Amino acid sequence: MKSYLSGFLTQPEVQTHVSRRHIITVAIIIETHQKFNSLCSVLEDIGKQKLYQTKIDIYVVDNASDNKMQAYLQKFNFAHIQVLQPGKKLGKSGGFYYGLRFVSKLKYDYIWLLDDDVRLDPLALSTLITTLQDHDEVGLVGSQVYHRKLPNTIQEFGRLINGDHSSSTRNFGKQNNILSDELLQSKPYLRVENCVGKSLLLRHRVVQHIGVFKDYYLQFDDVDLCLRVRKAGWIIALNPSSIVWQTLPNLDFCTWIDYYNECNLYYWQKHRPDLL
Repeated sequence: MKSYLSGFLTQPEVQTHVSRRHIITVAIIIETHQKFNSLCSVLEDIGKQKLYQTKIDIYVVDNASDNKMQAYLQKFNFAHIQVLQPGKKLGKSGGFYYGLRFVSKLKYDYIWLLDDDVRLDPLALSTLITTLQDHDEVGLVGSQVYHRKLPNTIQEFGRLINGDHSSSTRNFGKQNNILSDELLQSKPYLRVENCVGKSLLLRHRVVQHIGVFKDYYLQFDDVDLCLRVRKAGWIIALNPSSIVWQTLPNLDFCTWIDYYNECNLYYWQKHRPDLL
């Protein structure tokens, strides 16, 4: 694998997806905990993204904090990726919080939050960039998530907030064989209340405006981020033309999810104190 994951990726055949004269800069944040194989897969997919006049920098938050990640990436010629080591285990949400806080002090147009075990369509990033480039009212845009083992099954494509119960979100997804064109129906994007945190692109200036989101350790980082962006006046969007794949467990049988949902009192105190 060539070390071209940081720098200019200019491919004229996709110029129509991003039409802007100056170079677009994107910081990519990936939180990981010793998932070396899956991390390498998503890094390879990033290298295959079809972009035009776009400079990307990749920041891997090493949640294991054992100094092995940098050596591993160099072994596979991912030498230009910056590894951030918090010094302690922070959990998934804490890792994103750490990376976002680091990148928020640097100068970028956009920040792309990615899970370490997703696979990316070659146009996953460019279609998200197009949404933010063409629609100033959108502060954050997410991808459509398909099931890796069932490629025609949508796993997530946006959420509505359930205001009557502490199970805070209700999925639109888990439907079969729905094409992006059918979802959009001549609309540039779908307006939602929350996008799942598997692939989120947000404006750097939005982060500067709202601040870095709270460290929830495991749950609710994506929910809180989207709600804070909405409260600041921006639209949360989903572009189903941006596709990623991931295999998730059946959350209907994961009681630990309910446990963490109920324990995130900070979230409920801030957004829905009436439910407490």
